[in-house]
Parts: sequence; C-alpha cells; structure tokens
Amino acid sequence: MLMSVFIALFAFVCIGLIFFVLLQVPKQAGLSASMASSGELFGGRGVEGGLVRISSILGGFFMLLALLIGILSR
Repeated sequence: MLMSVFIALFAFVCIGLIFFVLLQVPKQAGLSASMASSGELFGGRGVEGGLVRISSILGGFFMLLALLIGILSR
C-alpha cells in the first residue's frame, strides 16, 4: 500500500519536473543579452527564478522518492 503511494507520487513529481524544465528559456543569449538589461544584472530574475526554484525542489523530491522506492523495494 505504501509502495503504491510512493510510486504514484513519484509519477506526479516526474510529470511536474518535465513540465517545469520545458517551460524554462534556454540560456544561450550570451554576455551581450545579460548586459543589456540591468534588472537581471542585479538578480531580478522574475518568472525565470521561480521556474528554476520549482525545478530544483521537484528535482530534490525526485531523488528522495527514487531512493525511498529503491530502499522499500528490497
């Protein structure tokens, strides 16, 4: 029963992680684009910062759930 809950939660985390990673804009603009907007230069990342933070949190949950499922499956 507990294993089924962890696997279902793992599936939701995987889908969320894929979704939020695909929403992020690639950082291929180079140095000229970062110098053009002074708001980004001082750390104002707006929506991008939130997407990176959510992706990081979901990545942590992904690793934790993968370890828990691996340990419980033995």
